[in-house]
Amino acid sequence: ACVRAGSDPAAYEMVQKIQVLQKRLIAKSAEAAAKADELQHKDKLYIELKTILARQPGPEIAEKLALYKHSLKEKEQQTEQMSQELAMYHAQVADYKVEIDRVLRELHDVQRKYFEQKKKEHAHQERARAERSKRMPIEATIAEARASIPRFTGGGFSLSRRAS
Repeated sequence: ACVRAGSDPAAYEMVQKIQVLQKRLIAKSAEAAAKADELQHKDKLYIELKTILARQPGPEIAEKLALYKHSLKEKEQQTEQMSQELAMYHAQVADYKVEIDRVLRELHDVQRKYFEQKKKEHAHQERARAERSKRMPIEATIAEARASIPRFTGGGFSLSRRAS
């Protein structure tokens, strides 16, 4: 089974061709195995990417997201405007409180002055009455007080005559 180059050159050439073809077959088998491994790896990557893409939002989700962003922006602007209005109203309330305090102080001052004036008038009337009572007897004072009060009877007509 061992062929030498000198004994049968045709058979030797054939054995060499077989050896070369066997080496090429082994190389091609190894290359095919590597390609199969690479193809299997690429199939695995393809399936992973397909799974990832299936989880990605579609165009309708992107449209909804854009709509939500726009709505959120409007709501933020509205909230900012309302907070500015609230700050303005707080300032107005503070101004009104200051104004109310000022008016209440003025009212208390006017009330105090009014009551002081009434007290002075009452004291003056008491002094005048005391002086009159010293000069007039009590019966005259009672008669004077009755005369100054209008008198009415049944139909509501005044019984005292007044000069007009």
